[in-house]
Amino acid sequence: MTAINTIFFDWGGVIADDPGDEFLSQLLRNIGANDDQIQEIHDSYMRRFMQGTISEAEYWQLLRDNYGFTVHESISNDFVKWRGLIINEDVMSLVDQAKSKGAQTAILSNVIEPTYNVLAKAGHYDRFDVVIASCKLGFAKPQPEIYQIALDQLHATAGQSLFIDDKQKNLDPAAAMGFKTILAENPAQIIADVSKYF
Repeated sequence: MTAINTIFFDWGGVIADDPGDEFLSQLLRNIGANDDQIQEIHDSYMRRFMQGTISEAEYWQLLRDNYGFTVHESISNDFVKWRGLIINEDVMSLVDQAKSKGAQTAILSNVIEPTYNVLAKAGHYDRFDVVIASCKLGFAKPQPEIYQIALDQLHATAGQSLFIDDKQKNLDPAAAMGFKTILAENPAQIIADVSKYF
């Protein structure tokens, strides 16, 4: 088996059990969006928000202007209620174990600015060597550019890198580049699959 010296972890659905998709949809429901509008917003404005090409203030203003939603000024505070702030300690101990064996560890995550901020403020990112966050880069998974940026930031090669994500569509480009990949289904399976490399 190829030696792995760098491991990239997605956040929601991997390090934290909650992927966050439902949380973001519920936030939109709370301001009056119906299911069709939620899908439309995810496909357009949310994608740009996730890539950091529009700011948080611009995102909420676009929803006010184009849908007539009432969005309170303190909506960012709602992000502290996301269950993705609760890390899975068993999976996180896997991160520590990999580091103790000399591997580099990184987060490779599609994340919007307010989520990034609450995770950073909670100190969760501090346990990783690097955080590759879509909202800071202008690219989001599954765009190939974000995987190359991830490798470049850690001076890593795809052939010696492992990427764990809970969405197959995000793993496919990485696999095409030569990464080893693991589809995250539950914490026990993640731990078992990653442990095979150590």
